[in-house]
Amino acid sequence: MEALIIASGRENKINHCSYPKPLIPIFGLSLIKRIILRAKLADITRFKIVVGYEANQIMEKIGNGDNYGIHVNYIFNPEWQKGNGTSVYKAKGYFKDNFILLMADKLFDDSILRKLQQVEPDGDSCILSVDHKISGDHFNIDDITKVWVENNKVEKIGKNIDRFNGVDAGIFLYSSIVFDALEKNIAQGKYSLLAANQMLSNMGRLKTIDISDNFWIDVDHKKALKKTKKVLIKQLKKPEDDAIPRYLYRKISVLISSRLSHFNIHPNHITLISFFLAALSGLFFFLGGYPKIVIGAFIAQLSWIFDLCDGEIARLKFKESKFGEFLDRVLDRYADALIILGIIFACFQSMKTTWVWLVGFFALIGSFMNSYTALDYDKFIASKAFIKKRTIRMGREIRLLIVFIGAVLNQLFALLLVLSIVTNAVSIRRLFVLRNEYKSS
Repeated sequence: MEALIIASGRENKINHCSYPKPLIPIFGLSLIKRIILRAKLADITRFKIVVGYEANQIMEKIGNGDNYGIHVNYIFNPEWQKGNGTSVYKAKGYFKDNFILLMADKLFDDSILRKLQQVEPDGDSCILSVDHKISGDHFNIDDITKVWVENNKVEKIGKNIDRFNGVDAGIFLYSSIVFDALEKNIAQGKYSLLAANQMLSNMGRLKTIDISDNFWIDVDHKKALKKTKKVLIKQLKKPEDDAIPRYLYRKISVLISSRLSHFNIHPNHITLISFFLAALSGLFFFLGGYPKIVIGAFIAQLSWIFDLCDGEIARLKFKESKFGEFLDRVLDRYADALIILGIIFACFQSMKTTWVWLVGFFALIGSFMNSYTALDYDKFIASKAFIKKRTIRMGREIRLLIVFIGAVLNQLFALLLVLSIVTNAVSIRRLFVLRNEYKSS
């Protein structure tokens, strides 16, 4: 399915700059780029963009879409000042089938577009995405288009209607009938898309899908822009994050990621920085002596924070990749090995006993197995009700926290002993849990 994006207007309540609102940057990506890349996640790769005000700026920034793995065509609307209905009408003749209409100032989750694509409209009916949570702070209730919906059909639509039970999210699935409605309204001097939707509603051709549980936001003013940034940062947190990463490490990493997002830095480069810091940490442990050991412990924590940042930047800038995920996993294992080997050597230099190497070996193997078993454990178990009640998940962040505490207390052998016992015990437990899970499935 193709998408039409309206990016022709001039109104900009967010700033007083000369560039159009679709190009306002949010964490290193413009509004319209975020819309396009989000739609791509819903398998939409062909776009028509209607431009008007500062059209050249938008076309220069987006190009033909090759850089994003999509195809973009532009439609110029010289009458963009009359109303957004004229911009939609300019697309008449460009679509053979139903198409999705998006606005260049509304961000959304790709699940909304997946819902729309699964809908099979009756005849030439059109579909409007409606949010029934009318008390939300993701739109301005005084400026938003309101609707009264009965049996998934729009009975009334307008900005000033007294009775309403939902708001227009500005995401549509249209058939060619919308162009007929626009043509009739434009002939009467009514240039807004709202006028066409009112006509479709009166004809019984405007139906709805409920997106009350899906994320969307109208980025129409400064307050909404701030809210958008907060929501995007909040979305960086993973569902499997436990108390320690959520309330300690994530709070630091998202601050760093939000700053790094403004630079042209690839997530894989951050992965390499994280690995370099881990190697440096292992070197400080290897050199021995309490001051160097403590420095190594702090660098290990910093390495973990940057290890979170690479994934956050990837999600924030739509740069997630299978190779990036694979590279991160591989380098994490090398990083763990270098840190633990450094601790083993420092501990051996202090205690001069071969027991250090044996305990260190089990700590190293346990750490590896802890990471290996986590892949299937998280996939099959993390959604279970009893797992959701737990507060601590034995992951890399916990292992590095144990390293930090043991190093600061100057108890390296105890550190290795705890790691060897806890990591292997957790891995063995996961083995039995997964055995039962696999048997039942």
